[in-house]
Amino acid sequence: MMEKLALAVVVSARKLRPYFQSHPIEVLTSHPLRSILHGPSQSGRLAKWAIELSEYDIEYKSRTSAKAQVLADFLTELPLDDGTFIETDSTWKLHVDGSSSKQGSEIGIRLETPTKEIIEQSFRLMFPASNNEVKYEALLAGLRLALAIGAEKIIAYCDSQLVVNQFAGEYEARAPRMEAYLSAVKKLAGKFKEFELVRIPRGENTSADALAALASTSDPELRRVIPVECIPSRSISVEGTENDNILEIEHIETPKLSSGNENSSLVVTISRVKSQDDELTSPLELPKGKPRRKLKDQEVPAKEPSRTEQTPPGDEEVRETIEDRDIPSEPEPRKFIFKDNTFANDWGADWRGPIKNFILNGELPSNKWQARKLRIISAKYCIIKESLYKRGVSDPYLLCIFGPKVEIVTSEVHEGLCGSHSSGRAMAFKIKRLGYFWPSMISDCIDYAKRCKKCQMHAPLIHQPSEILSSISAPYPFMRWSMDIVGPMHRSTRGVQYLLVLTDYFSKWIEAEAYVNIQDSVVKAFLWKHIICRHGVPYEIVTDNGPQFISNEFEDFCSSWGIKLSYSTLRYPQGNGQAEASNKTILSNLKKRLNSRIGGWYDELQPVLWAYRTTPRRAMGETPFSLVYGMEAVVPAEQNVPGLRRSEAPLNEELSS
Repeated sequence: MMEKLALAVVVSARKLRPYFQSHPIEVLTSHPLRSILHGPSQSGRLAKWAIELSEYDIEYKSRTSAKAQVLADFLTELPLDDGTFIETDSTWKLHVDGSSSKQGSEIGIRLETPTKEIIEQSFRLMFPASNNEVKYEALLAGLRLALAIGAEKIIAYCDSQLVVNQFAGEYEARAPRMEAYLSAVKKLAGKFKEFELVRIPRGENTSADALAALASTSDPELRRVIPVECIPSRSISVEGTENDNILEIEHIETPKLSSGNENSSLVVTISRVKSQDDELTSPLELPKGKPRRKLKDQEVPAKEPSRTEQTPPGDEEVRETIEDRDIPSEPEPRKFIFKDNTFANDWGADWRGPIKNFILNGELPSNKWQARKLRIISAKYCIIKESLYKRGVSDPYLLCIFGPKVEIVTSEVHEGLCGSHSSGRAMAFKIKRLGYFWPSMISDCIDYAKRCKKCQMHAPLIHQPSEILSSISAPYPFMRWSMDIVGPMHRSTRGVQYLLVLTDYFSKWIEAEAYVNIQDSVVKAFLWKHIICRHGVPYEIVTDNGPQFISNEFEDFCSSWGIKLSYSTLRYPQGNGQAEASNKTILSNLKKRLNSRIGGWYDELQPVLWAYRTTPRRAMGETPFSLVYGMEAVVPAEQNVPGLRRSEAPLNEELSS
């Protein structure tokens, strides 16, 4: 029994070590625990525990009678009624919040009664609205709910500084919509006996914010039903501002409804103009907020249609002429065949049309706000030989593309001969550097990368935080190389199973070759053929302590050329980090290209290196090819969709610079 009590003190000291070290500890017990731990006859575990507890300031005290403490706790929990009358507060508390995004606008309302009952509601706005307008709609909906229930005194809490200050008169409502919303709020507020609008921090409005996002912040064991309703139109009416966001309706498509399907909806494809910062949006689908049309991917298996579904004729806009998907040892560029009038319904209205009409003919929408937006956006574009180009501050002219050309460029950059199966944002950045542009570039590329089966199968499983990028000093290109050997790998059809990889620290340029076996003579020949004869004599090569790299023959070869050898040891652990990063990238890209031909990795090595050299690196924001040659490489995407450089450079030398 005494050993169990002593063990309880020891375990408490171990778990609460910082508290035991910082404060004097009093142990209240009715057992002679101190005598047992500090007695002269202790031995075994008790002696060990006594030594462990001796570093703390522990005082053992005997427990007194618990009667007084029990009575004090009882009086605290159940105080006596003093007979005074407490007036019940009849004030209602209203918390409102709303959010606006590309997917739609939603508002949340949390109304608390004087008896601490909670009424919660969520609304989805069926019309486009800004963030400030959504805040006003949330406040108006909450006031309407309070009036319908019969509240007379109410305090409304909102985290919008604009709404609260405009209601208090500190801010001026200049826009017509803001004036209309402000007058509507004041009109409803006048129907209460007492009304107060209070601004609170966003952290204190989490319940209403969760309702706006259709999420629950209460106890998960408490089951509730939150009614979700729709607000079809605005709570205000201002002439000339209801349809500011709509430019023109291109066409209306009524899909063929299957029998018994009552939930099918009408799809309206609309081309509209956004704000100056957002430029042009992609086609919208109304009335339900459905996602935008996804790019087709013939090599990514999609969900097979059911027997009742029928694929309309001409649904495939682009067909590949290559039947074998495995790239042979001598690959050929993919050819694409266009089919006319097969993509109008899928792609919607051409976003380039309003801009072209304004630049060529000066056509403007009838609404003044739409016309103003179109003028601002069109200033960033120009037309060269009937093609629309987007101007850039430091970038070359970007060819504006639409329809199947978007799919061709996206497919080639992601999984073509020079495709690196990069992420969505990296792919969009690479496409922009190649000279192409369309408004929904980033979202389309992210969507395409998410639907790529190979990217999902071979995605890296990272369970540790990323490291901060460290700077590497290399004054000029090809001064410092990292060298490493990858393998043994699966023996290829050529019989090779090892990779010798060298990476330049300055430009991240990679030189690699496959061999059956790698010896010091092979390393010497590789350095002479691929490094010295192509890029000049390097100053330093960083490698590990492999037998091929520490042999006398290889060291004599490097010393004869004045090449400094640095070995990665425990004293210099980061020395070969660049080589390990390059190896990981090469192996990852090889896995995404092989399909079932595991032994064909040798044939994919050069396309993988090409893709790596033409992909911007995160550390620099530039491609290794551009750092070495001063310009971007011509990739197969430019052969299928010629840009300004491909179409005009042969006629004008200045455009190719």
